[in-house]
Amino acid sequence: MKKLENIQLLRALACIGVFVTHLAPRMEVQGLAARIANFGASGVYLFFLISGYLVCMQKDIGRDSSFAQIKNFYIKRLLRILPLYYAVVLVNIVLHTFLLQDVTPDPQKLYWLRYFFLTNALIPAPDNFWSNLSATWTISLFVVFYLTAPLWRRLIRGVKSAAAVYLAALAVRYLWAQTPLNAYMMCLYYLHFFLLGMLLWEMKEHLARRQATVLLTAGGAAVWGAVKLCGLEPDYFTTWSWVFALIVLWTQDLSLGCGVVKKTVSLTDRYSYSIYLVHALVIDGIVLLQGKIQIPAFAVLLLAVILTFAGVLAVEVLVERPVKKLSTRLAAPERI
Repeated sequence: MKKLENIQLLRALACIGVFVTHLAPRMEVQGLAARIANFGASGVYLFFLISGYLVCMQKDIGRDSSFAQIKNFYIKRLLRILPLYYAVVLVNIVLHTFLLQDVTPDPQKLYWLRYFFLTNALIPAPDNFWSNLSATWTISLFVVFYLTAPLWRRLIRGVKSAAAVYLAALAVRYLWAQTPLNAYMMCLYYLHFFLLGMLLWEMKEHLARRQATVLLTAGGAAVWGAVKLCGLEPDYFTTWSWVFALIVLWTQDLSLGCGVVKKTVSLTDRYSYSIYLVHALVIDGIVLLQGKIQIPAFAVLLLAVILTFAGVLAVEVLVERPVKKLSTRLAAPERI
C-alpha cells in the first residue's frame, strides 16, 4: 500500500506514547510529568483508529472480493499479528511456569489456553495475570476486528452507512455495559474505535475536508451530549478518538521531507508492533529486578531503551523475517 506519512508519524507517536506510559511508573515519575506520561495510553486507541482507516485501503476485502482474496487478507493479517504475539506468550510461559513458578489460580481452568485462543476478547479473566500479561490485552481485539473486517467493508458503502455502523457499535458499547453479562465480550467495548477509522476514510474519500471536520466535530459533540443525557459517563478515550480523527484528517497531506526526521519516523513506524510487544516484556523484567535491587531512574530508562532495541533486533531475525517469507509464499499478490 502507499505509504501515508501522516499515518507513519502518528503510529510512531502512538508507539512511543505507550512505551512512556509503561515506563513512567518504573521511574517513579510524579506530578505533571506523570499525567503527561499517562496520556500516552491513548496511543492504543489511536492504533485502533488507524487500523480501521488503513483496512479500507486493502484491495483483498473490497465489496466485490472473492473468497480467495478474503482468505489472502486473513493470511497476511494473522501472520503479521500472531507469530510475534505467540513468541511473547511462550517467553511468559517459560518465565512464569518454570522459572518464577508464580502462575496464579484460574477458576475456569483455562490457564495458558486463554492466551493461545485469545479468549480475553470474549470471556473475562479472573485477574490481570490472565488478561494482560506483557501488555497483550489488545491483540485479541485486533484479531477480532480483522476477522470481521470483510463484513464491515460490505456493510459500509459511503459516509452515511459508515456513520450508521459506527453509531450502532457505539450504542452497543454503552448498552452492553448495563447488562449482567458486561464482563463478557470485551470486543464490544472497543469495536467502535476501529469503525471510526473506517468512517474517517469514507469522509476523506467523499467529502471536502472542512465538511468532514464539521460533521466529525458536531457528531462527536452530539454523542457526548446524548451519553450525558442518559445519565452515563462519556468515555475519556472515545472523546479523544474524535480528536485523533480530526488530526488524521488534517495531516493527510503531511510530508516529512527526506532527512533524519523522516528516517527516524519511518523506522519507528516499521518496527512499531515489535516495539509494542517487546518493550512490555522488558519492563516486566525491570519490575522483577526492582523487586530485588534499587535502580536509579536514569538506569531504568537506559535499560528499557537498550533492551527493547536489542529485543526488537532479535525478533526481527528470529520471528519477523521468517514470517514475512512464509506470508509471501502463502498469500498471492494483491490485484491492482
